[in-house]
Amino acid sequence: MAIIDEFLDYYTKKFDFYREAARICALLCETNMEQMGIRAIVTKRAKKIERLRDKLEKRSSNKKYCSFQDIDEDIVDLSGVRIALYFPGDLSKVQQFIESNFLVKECKIFPEDLQDQNVQKIEYKKRFSGYWATHYRVYLKAKDLPGESKQYSHTLIEIQVASALMHSWAEVEHDLLYKPFSGDLSYEEFQILDELNGLVLAGEIALERLQKAVKNRVSQVGKEFNNHYELAMFLYNKLGSSTEDSQTEIVLGRVDLLFDCLKSSKFNKPENLKQILMNIDPETKNRSIVDQIIDKIRELNPALYESYLNVKQSEELKHQMETLQMNRENGNRQGEANTLANIGYIYSSKENHDEAINYFTKAVKINNEIGGIQGEANQLLNLGSTYRLKGNLDKALEFCIQAIKLHRQIGYKQGQANTLGMIGNIFSDQENYMEALQYYMEALGIYRETNYKIGEAIQLNNLGSLYKKKKDIDKAFEYYNMAISVCNECDYKQGEGDTLYNIGGIYQDKGLLDEAFLYFEKALSIQEAGNQKSKINILISLGKIYATKGETAEAHRCYKEAIILSNNIEYKNGEEEALANINLLPK
Repeated sequence: MAIIDEFLDYYTKKFDFYREAARICALLCETNMEQMGIRAIVTKRAKKIERLRDKLEKRSSNKKYCSFQDIDEDIVDLSGVRIALYFPGDLSKVQQFIESNFLVKECKIFPEDLQDQNVQKIEYKKRFSGYWATHYRVYLKAKDLPGESKQYSHTLIEIQVASALMHSWAEVEHDLLYKPFSGDLSYEEFQILDELNGLVLAGEIALERLQKAVKNRVSQVGKEFNNHYELAMFLYNKLGSSTEDSQTEIVLGRVDLLFDCLKSSKFNKPENLKQILMNIDPETKNRSIVDQIIDKIRELNPALYESYLNVKQSEELKHQMETLQMNRENGNRQGEANTLANIGYIYSSKENHDEAINYFTKAVKINNEIGGIQGEANQLLNLGSTYRLKGNLDKALEFCIQAIKLHRQIGYKQGQANTLGMIGNIFSDQENYMEALQYYMEALGIYRETNYKIGEAIQLNNLGSLYKKKKDIDKAFEYYNMAISVCNECDYKQGEGDTLYNIGGIYQDKGLLDEAFLYFEKALSIQEAGNQKSKINILISLGKIYATKGETAEAHRCYKEAIILSNNIEYKNGEEEALANINLLPK
């Protein structure tokens, strides 16, 4: 029993750790299922110490624990999450979500014959099948966890998925049968539990019928969707299944944001939304159904598309603010610093540089206080980048020099290269091309040394732009073509689009409008899901070509779309340039 006492002592000290792992997992499940339109109740817990003691003592005679590893391999639910589904028919959607968002070690499907000798034995033959559920033993993905939270990726978590009815029955049955604190159960009590199990199973059949009835209702012509759950049900019904017996699960995406976008439009009715769904590919896993719908809305109704982007950005800022508050309440200073930086990125993308600087500065301060040198260096670089966007190049260079010193101090190669590239950009802005070239080449060398292809592509693109400014067009083309080759090698679409746009600019400057148009169009097709500023610049360039060719309507369309996107991300320069070009068009 000594090993059990030692493990219980260890677990008592680590109890908060296991509880936090369960909380992170539950939050991920609850948030994503809400966004996907799956109705469920999500709960979490770390196993109670006294319950763990009781279980270990009962199992020790058979398991013969010799080490902590033996206990870890036997007790798989120290951290536990329960997903209680309103509709049992949503199980396959939850399965897809779990398999996509966690590292699944094991999956157990019930009912099964547990053959647990600790269960009370009685001469009673069940009439109903018992517990119906699916249990997943999973790990959180380290890449999805910020900062110090990555430590929870090594903790096994059990996720139990069943209907809300089944979970309720199982809780009663489990406490009475497996943990009979008030004595052994009588024959009649077994009968009642069995009877309740039958009622629960009948209830699940009724819920499946109810779900089907709701599907039929939300598909009726003329009926608006009342909430994102109904919209999700409609989309799953129309795109996710070919027959009643064979269902293909789709990658739905943020249906909650889609509903907020559609609820005041004509597309909030099944008959109108069907027009868009005709061009949706439910088989693709690379682009969610919601993203594909939004792509079509962008073409049909730019104003509605703008509304969606506004909702999406507001939701992300709200999420980061809530995360910041949670990190502060939990005393997680590294998490607080990381979230402050994330908020800074959001404000920077909206061109609210003063707010961005405010949040990046707070992140620098916290990282400095807790000894997070890499985090401090990263945020100093963000400050340098933001001051560059503000046009304060001296201040930008000051912060970048501080960042490079810290990156070199800890030997963080990629951080060094990122900062060297930014310093190159600053010198290029100052038209100090010799200094810029030196920093670009040094950054390029580090990216090649570390085999970081995206960084290599960015610096090759920077070098092409540098030689373009120097009017050495042949050298510019040489570096741009090398950049495209590296982008294709690592499937870096954003970089490829930026480089194609830069090549188009060369042809436009030369007056070769047909060649320029081809490069801009190709860049725009790649940028569809990418950087909004890049899209705006491309649209303005296309508008200028249309205007030069006398195609006023097409030019006006490009400029108008650029204005909508600029308003959404508060890109004042883009809005002003597009408006100025509209004013130049013939009335």
